[in-house]
Amino acid sequence: MARVLICDDTEIVRKALELAVRRMGHLTTSTADPVEALAMACKDPPDLAVLDFRMPGMDGAELYQQMASTLGDRCPRLIMVSASPVEDVAREIAVFGLTAAHVRKPFHLDELTRVLREQLV
Repeated sequence: MARVLICDDTEIVRKALELAVRRMGHLTTSTADPVEALAMACKDPPDLAVLDFRMPGMDGAELYQQMASTLGDRCPRLIMVSASPVEDVAREIAVFGLTAAHVRKPFHLDELTRVLREQLV
């Protein structure tokens, strides 16, 4: 059973992500606030972070970069969720030197489940 941190500022998306992860038998913690997500990750590092790419205040790439610098080798794997085109997300997270799986919003449950399984293996 993996621990998954979810951070998305849209409640319905966050709830859908939580439901999908829990149905797979994993534990979730979630928040709409990137600063709170960072604190949660530092307190109890998750196995996987599912982050919204575009959020007010701090975007998902910035949040993950802060997780990486704080947690080091305890930093979780990453899935970015975004309505932005895959190429835009890849280009922007490359600036931070990050690699991530990407799920495009609106997502289909089958696609989300496939990506979650790939990242949790």
